[in-house]
Amino acid sequence: MFSTNDDSKQTVADLEDYLDQGPQASPQKLSEIEWWLKHLDSAESSESDVKVVQLLGTAAGKQWDEQRIWQDLFREHEILASVLNNLDRSTDCVALNNQYLRVIGNSVAYNDSNREVVLNHFTKIVSCLAERELRRTALAVLYNLGQDYEPANVQAAEARLDRTITQHLAADGIPEEAIDFATTIINRTTEKLTPAQLGDETSMAVFDDILRTAAQYDEDQCQDYVALIVHYLQDPEFQQKVAHPDVVQRLLELLLDLEFNELTKDEVHIAMQELATQNNPNETASEETSIILMVRLVNCVSALSATDAFIENFTLESRIVHTLKEKLVSAQAMPSTVCACVMLGNIATSDSVCIDIVQKLGLHEALIKILATRKEQALLYAAAGFMRHLTFPESNRPILGAAGLVGTCCHLFGNIQDPAVRGEGAAILCKLITDCLPNIAQLIRKSLPANIMLAPLPDVPLPGSPRYLHHVVRQALTPSAPLPSTSMKNSMIELGRTLVAILRYVRRPTSEGDLDEMTRCFFDVPAVARPIARLVRQRFYADARSEGLLGLGLMAQTPEGAACVIEEMKVDTGLLDVIKEFAGEQKGDAQKNNESAGRDYQNAVVLLHGLATNGGDGMDAALRSDVEALQAELSRLMVS
Repeated sequence: MFSTNDDSKQTVADLEDYLDQGPQASPQKLSEIEWWLKHLDSAESSESDVKVVQLLGTAAGKQWDEQRIWQDLFREHEILASVLNNLDRSTDCVALNNQYLRVIGNSVAYNDSNREVVLNHFTKIVSCLAERELRRTALAVLYNLGQDYEPANVQAAEARLDRTITQHLAADGIPEEAIDFATTIINRTTEKLTPAQLGDETSMAVFDDILRTAAQYDEDQCQDYVALIVHYLQDPEFQQKVAHPDVVQRLLELLLDLEFNELTKDEVHIAMQELATQNNPNETASEETSIILMVRLVNCVSALSATDAFIENFTLESRIVHTLKEKLVSAQAMPSTVCACVMLGNIATSDSVCIDIVQKLGLHEALIKILATRKEQALLYAAAGFMRHLTFPESNRPILGAAGLVGTCCHLFGNIQDPAVRGEGAAILCKLITDCLPNIAQLIRKSLPANIMLAPLPDVPLPGSPRYLHHVVRQALTPSAPLPSTSMKNSMIELGRTLVAILRYVRRPTSEGDLDEMTRCFFDVPAVARPIARLVRQRFYADARSEGLLGLGLMAQTPEGAACVIEEMKVDTGLLDVIKEFAGEQKGDAQKNNESAGRDYQNAVVLLHGLATNGGDGMDAALRSDVEALQAELSRLMVS
């Protein structure tokens, strides 16, 4: 059939006719084809030779009754083996090699037996990627080879096929019609990388190539590139390695491009909802790929900015800060705005940086505007976390208070229902008033604006002229939804601490301001001792429990304050027993460790002494007896 004396056109026609009939016509002819392939000299191949192999490739992909009948026969009669042996990219016959690749690619489609044979020649097929003219067909072969066939994808990972392909992608060396093949192969390969491979230098180079390619923004492939980038960035160790200015700048620019080009207005809204605080930031309710990728990219870049490497490599002079500032002051609330708050907040890790952000850049004004006007939970939480950093330097606190942050905090834990945002707002306020008389004065004296409603308390009447402090006390006693994470701030705890911070300041000896008048205003607020007492009662936050005991002790040092504590003890009849138990535990722990009585024990003694001295007629005989008995008991413990 394939003798050299045959007419080439007739040979091609005969083969085409035979392959069209199906193998049942004359299966022995397959042996003739195998013999011809084995003796075919690529260097002397003709156009008809290329046509013959082309026909074999077409037949391998042809279906009869939904089956590719030629596939198994090509393997059984060594045609596939001969084609694999003949494939040689070093030869000049590009056309013939392309047809060899077609035979191989169509033979392995959904055929694991053929894939097993071809996998032994994996390196030879990969080598064809080096030739631009063979690249498209070689990628199609590798695509078919790895389709639902794990051994091929494992071998691709071992050979780091992802690196080979991404190099061509970054160099614009992949034909447009083969890019889908390329990105799918990279995805499959990446999924099979071991943890060690995922963090090695090859992966760093792959990531860089993908990021450079994605930066060119191709609408058809952008999501594939972002999915790969997210896969790498979900690894904490990898985040440390890529947290460099150039890489992070390009990541942020990619995020902005994706946001602008891929998300509609409605999808932006959904993405913002998905970014809201959740137990698993990688789980989303939406099934839209663009939204899922945006949420994961924002979470990954935000997490990257929390690494030590990021903090070491970025300052307020870094180029990326200008981009982040623009997002912060923009009138639109976007997923990238959330990312900007997180990243700037992670740069603000020292007092000097926080001072510059407020006193030189003035970014606190944009943050306050976001906190006061926006409703998106994810943005509020991110902006509040950034703002809390800015309250750490004492010199910032008067500036922030003068800019309206006291009232904005009261809005957050009063008008926003999300427990995480409420907790952050309360934590900001606690830090904001610490050792800052102007802010304390605002909180104690300033009238509550009409847009903030006082929370009702069943046994506490509403005041005629409510102030911010009334609002703080009532919100500290208002039940809140559970927090998604124990690492988040609890509004009840933080507002109780806020009251203790005020007491610390107004009860210390100082000539600054009219502290006596502010102290009276403080004690005039109904149930003001209750949030502090609840700090003592709760057992989850040990430091807060200690602060609560200190706060009650500070209150008891004046008749007005002692009256507030006594009133709370009448309402909460078990409070004295809790104090007794807590102080006894502390003393016992101190004795076991051969230490002096702890601060909590001492604060309990101070509290009881203050009540006995300043309680006056406020204590009935039974309560006075209980206080004196506990006082005597603690005194005996001190002596022992």
